[in-house]
Amino acid sequence: MWGKDKANQSVYAPPREVAGVDDCYFYHTMDIPGHGVVTGEWDLRGREDIYLGGFDFTGKRVLELGPASGFLTRYMERAGADVVAYDLSEDHSWDTVPFDGSDFDQLDKERREHIRRLNNGWWLNRNANNLSAQAVYGTVYTVPEAIGQVDVATFASILIHVRDPFLAVQTAARLVRETIIVTDIYPATDFHLVQPQLNSADPEMVTELPEESFGENKMVFMPQYWDKAYVDTWWQLSPTTVNRFLGILGFTETEVTYHFAPSRGNSRTMLYTVVAHRG
Repeated sequence: MWGKDKANQSVYAPPREVAGVDDCYFYHTMDIPGHGVVTGEWDLRGREDIYLGGFDFTGKRVLELGPASGFLTRYMERAGADVVAYDLSEDHSWDTVPFDGSDFDQLDKERREHIRRLNNGWWLNRNANNLSAQAVYGTVYTVPEAIGQVDVATFASILIHVRDPFLAVQTAARLVRETIIVTDIYPATDFHLVQPQLNSADPEMVTELPEESFGENKMVFMPQYWDKAYVDTWWQLSPTTVNRFLGILGFTETEVTYHFAPSRGNSRTMLYTVVAHRG
């Protein structure tokens, strides 16, 4: 039904039947037919277009890196995309910070169970919504060429969670013909650059900010050895750094937008989205 590149069908995961929400973990709040509203860490309902930079997905083949529970998978497919969702499975270890003295065997066991339940949430959401999206499992550093060429790749708030964010983008970029979309948390260390210009009349969306709001070209290393904080968060990345990553890989025509998203605990987090096209 889709004009897909010919790719090795064996790379795709077999369909998984999930009976209900009890054996699932949901990263996003969403309404799943037959199961009602499930509560996740983020609530992007009604903000999907803003979150993904206003991109038109009609007729695009999309490689979605880190789909979590499939909230954006569903949005992009219903917006006209053919989506390949690429994520870890319970067969893979999380990219955790190797704090000295930590019990990594136990942590790895717990993370793999968490990943299994997260995958279950994706499949429950996919099946309940009759989606056509396919899943491929592996690490962000080993995206298989067998997926074939795609028009677009999306990185939705995952680069801060990987040890080598540039390699993660580079590995996926070799499959991308047109556009890469990166959404991530705006660095707290640069918030002074945008605070005076935030539009209080429209607290959910900020688009018109000066170029200096892109921040310095920097990556802030987040883990703290004294209290072992940020066990799964490696970096804060400025929009300028993301632009440079993408430019090196040939995606030189970039647009940056800013927006807010509600997260668990009724807090509002400022994010940025970089939409980068091949030059």
